[in-house]
Amino acid sequence: MEVTKKDVEKLIELKKESTYLNHFHNVFTRDFRAKGEIGKNEIKVWRQSFWNMTFYPIFKFQFNSQNHLIKITDNINPIGKTFNGIAIISIILILSSIIIGNLNYGINWALISLILIFGCFLFWFARKVYNYEKNNQLEQIYEILDIEVEPKKAIKEWNAKKIITRILLYPFCIGLILLAIFLLFPNGDIVLGIGSLAIAGMYLFADLKILIGKKTTGNNV
Repeated sequence: MEVTKKDVEKLIELKKESTYLNHFHNVFTRDFRAKGEIGKNEIKVWRQSFWNMTFYPIFKFQFNSQNHLIKITDNINPIGKTFNGIAIISIILILSSIIIGNLNYGINWALISLILIFGCFLFWFARKVYNYEKNNQLEQIYEILDIEVEPKKAIKEWNAKKIITRILLYPFCIGLILLAIFLLFPNGDIVLGIGSLAIAGMYLFADLKILIGKKTTGNNV
């Protein structure tokens, strides 16, 4: 069954142009209606969810000359891109200030390493959130438009690779938590302590959320 432009237009509850100001307004007003911009050969559709109000995807539906759907692509909205850019610039500025401010006293490589690890985990977590939201919305779109897709192969969360990863990272995260509680905080290293807890917490939260969310038949064998 061919999906037409008219079919896709039914996804839109409120017509809006996909501009920076409109997405900025969308993020801060918490309007969960599906919005869209209708062009000649493409339609853009976006909708934020309650738990992901900033890093939501924009889906672009492209059509041929007969107005039949030929392609669906996605991209993070411009406000999400801005937040990513601010995070990258902030990390660079923090690292630069630490290096420049300690040139005469020796560079604190432990603090720099911790900030870099925190940054990597932050962007990994943000990417996970985006992909999770994108896949959820795509499944809803496919169902509404009656688009047939190949059934996904169940991802086993306890395969050899993931077991080894957890064996390595769980003790590492627990070690960071204990380090913060019993060494960094008592010694007044508040920034390092918060960073350690944040790094450990982000990974443990994300991984446990995946395990709990996939606690269905066949996923945990």
